[in-house]
Amino acid sequence: MEKRPLWFRIYGRIVRLFTSRPRFVYLGEQVNEPSLILTNHEAAAGPLTWEFYFDRPKRFWSAHEMTEGLLSVFRYLAYLYFPEKKHFGRVLSPIFAFFAAPFVSLFFTGLKPVPTYRDASGFIRTVRESCDTVTGGRSILLFPEDSSHGYAKRLGTIHSGFVVFCERMLRKGVDLPVFVAFYSKKKRVILVDAPIRYSALRESCRDRDAVADALRVRLNELADIVEKEA
Repeated sequence: MEKRPLWFRIYGRIVRLFTSRPRFVYLGEQVNEPSLILTNHEAAAGPLTWEFYFDRPKRFWSAHEMTEGLLSVFRYLAYLYFPEKKHFGRVLSPIFAFFAAPFVSLFFTGLKPVPTYRDASGFIRTVRESCDTVTGGRSILLFPEDSSHGYAKRLGTIHSGFVVFCERMLRKGVDLPVFVAFYSKKKRVILVDAPIRYSALRESCRDRDAVADALRVRLNELADIVEKEA
């Protein structure tokens, strides 16, 4: 497990009381070098589970609003996460956000994710920080699904910005292993596919969106495997 500040480790022990340890099942080798890991969000359960039970050095990609203090977190939860992703309604969402924001903000303060941005200049910073993270020996873990209308078991579309990061690393001479993983909260299992080098994906796909879609299809195939388990 990656070393976190003492206060965050204590906080994590409390949060773990409300999460279940998953069973990791690998279809190939495990994550033994800095890699890119793509997985489904499974609402709030995904980030919590990966943080507390995945014992490899890593950093998450996260919306920049979650890294900019309590007020920013509140606004994100009240006007985006709860109404649009969780469908709580415009009246109830700020109420839920009021109570949740301090705990969520504290979690992300300790987590120190790589912030992601919607504008080009901000995204350049995301890519640069991600490259530094990999160079420093940690993997990048992200949840690329388009969750603007909520979370789904089967991913319809995913954001392809991570391909820019992979391209940048390839130009630096690092051919990232790419892992696709599906997490089922209900079955308490994370199924991790065998890794594929980014260069192999690049050769087999016509463009950035095709790379992202190929990984989306594979993630949904992993979901089918998990769901068919007894």
